[in-house]
Amino acid sequence: MRGKRIWERLLGVEKTVVESVEFEERDGGVVVVGVRARSRWERRACCGVCGRRSPRYDAGGGHRRWRALDLGTVPVEIEGAAPRVCCAEHGVVVAAVPWARHGSWFTKGFEDTVSWLATRCSKSAVSELMRVAWRTVGRIIGRVAAEAGSVVERC
Repeated sequence: MRGKRIWERLLGVEKTVVESVEFEERDGGVVVVGVRARSRWERRACCGVCGRRSPRYDAGGGHRRWRALDLGTVPVEIEGAAPRVCCAEHGVVVAAVPWARHGSWFTKGFEDTVSWLATRCSKSAVSELMRVAWRTVGRIIGRVAAEAGSVVERC
């Protein structure tokens, strides 16, 4: 298995290609993984809010970073392009990326872990363990619950 495939599996990013892995000497060290969406996903420019196919608007100001699950004690960030699209319903918004939810600075794996931990322990314990503010924990729970609520039918 090649090195980049190992990084894809370690980070749990789906429908992506790992292009680079670097170690930045800031805040005690951070691993920055450069990714791009697989070609089929790239061609499918979708609204980040509703998921409908939409025409591309622009490049969206270059690359953005999303916090991923730590590797041991080292924080990891995913860096990738996030172009904007022009949705008929929502206007100009950031296109959907396969590794993160709309409006989030965290990967889906990170958010899913935070929301699972929140069901098992207190918000302040989760914030200390995951190294995020406790208000961020609440926002993450809201995004994960909204996504789960849209998939599951309520009686």
